[in-house]
Amino acid sequence: MIVRGGPLNDILFVPEVFHQEDKDGISARRAAMLAGAQANGSGPRKLMMMVAEVKEFSSARDGQKILVRHLPFPFMIDERAWKRLNARYETELELWRSNEEFHLIVIATFGISGAGIATIEEVAMMVVNENWIPFENIHEQRLLERLSRLKRRSVKGLRFDLSRDQPIASVTLPEARPAPVAMFIVPTNADEEYEIALNEMIAARAEMKPWIWRVAEGEMPRLP
Repeated sequence: MIVRGGPLNDILFVPEVFHQEDKDGISARRAAMLAGAQANGSGPRKLMMMVAEVKEFSSARDGQKILVRHLPFPFMIDERAWKRLNARYETELELWRSNEEFHLIVIATFGISGAGIATIEEVAMMVVNENWIPFENIHEQRLLERLSRLKRRSVKGLRFDLSRDQPIASVTLPEARPAPVAMFIVPTNADEEYEIALNEMIAARAEMKPWIWRVAEGEMPRLP
């Protein structure tokens, strides 16, 4: 894939899993890769993209530090960006903090100053369960957990840039018989517009049988 006139591999940084026996080799490969984000005086700021798992957040003198797994140094984020991050990803952060088995994935652009400090420019986050499957809320996680125990083939729906007040098929069961199943979870705050959009979505995929869990009405319905 080409990004800004060059291969994505040249700017994509995924921390290598740490192994004590290869400590020096990992350090050398990391330094070579991160050279692409190192400031070199005048000119536009050089940026790379990181995909990693968050280990923890901690306070800094001005802003916050984001520590990711398998890296010996933090990424700095200023206070204004940190406040925006907390507002935008409030749900993801709440879910991640609620269970030690959940993981928080970060994708961010960053640069490294002449002093060697890594600073985040733009950032997005996603919470995933113990099987590394993304989920939006605890109800969706309960459904994924049930399906995992049944060992049935399923496909997780992803929202991408669709707003949270729009319906989405949380999971599909492509091998269900007599017809594939689209599984919807209706939140307690769903309004009339949500219901209209849901009905339109179901009607548009008439070949699929809908399974609907209306959270306000109680426990999860029987699985198809």
